[in-house]
Amino acid sequence: MSKQKRKVEWSFDFEDIGNRVSEFFSDMSGGDMEVETAELDVMRDEATASTIRVDFSVGRANVIALPADSDKLFGAHITYVGEYEFEATGSTDKQVSLRQKSNFPRGFGKMIGNAKDLIWNISLAQNIPHVLRLKGGVGETDIDLTNLTVTSLKMDTGVGKIVLTLPVQSAVIDASINGGVGETQVIIPAGVSGNLDIKGGVGEVVVTVASDAAVRVDASAGLGDIKLPKAFNRTSGNGQAFGMQGVWETSNFAESDSQIVIDYKGGIGSFRIKTFEVI
Repeated sequence: MSKQKRKVEWSFDFEDIGNRVSEFFSDMSGGDMEVETAELDVMRDEATASTIRVDFSVGRANVIALPADSDKLFGAHITYVGEYEFEATGSTDKQVSLRQKSNFPRGFGKMIGNAKDLIWNISLAQNIPHVLRLKGGVGETDIDLTNLTVTSLKMDTGVGKIVLTLPVQSAVIDASINGGVGETQVIIPAGVSGNLDIKGGVGEVVVTVASDAAVRVDASAGLGDIKLPKAFNRTSGNGQAFGMQGVWETSNFAESDSQIVIDYKGGIGSFRIKTFEVI
């Protein structure tokens, strides 16, 4: 069989991935390394909405809901090195931002191998609509939005594994996920409606949905493959080994009131959809 040349058209941006990785190591000058801890709180007061911006650092990171009766809007317990920037403004529409400064202290590189000592735990108020702008760091990140109300989510996944659980809410959620380096898992609870725009990075992307969810997937694989359950019917596209792309729908998609629409542009790594049984 003669060899055939294949032309693969895709838009994966190696430079973008490289830039985001190098941001964490661009400046190692400064004083000696010292691990510190901070407690950061923003009270709910008269807030009726919020925009939360968090740029995570190196180490583990978690996002969860505050207790329902909490008088806080935002809470953070962080163990860190170097310096951070924290700001809260506004009254009814609160604006909160937290980020690690880029100029890390001398010896910071040694902490990469022991990143378990560095933890950012973030907690957000229930029953207030949040706009979330999150940027992953270097390490594992668990974002559990189950008990929160989120109108919009934009996430750069950084370097490391990320697990994102979308909120259980009546309103449609719009989520944009820009892949970095590492595995990305997105869990969509039963009954959730949403629009997911996912740009793959380097690593596998796995989306888990209820077995009876109404889902439409518009995907192009990049350098990887697309793996969907048998319940998904292809409505357009091709299944070539390279450049695999297409549109798939579950049989109940058109008539369902709760729809999940996923737009996936691949990077390096496979895209999979898994299902769970609703009890």
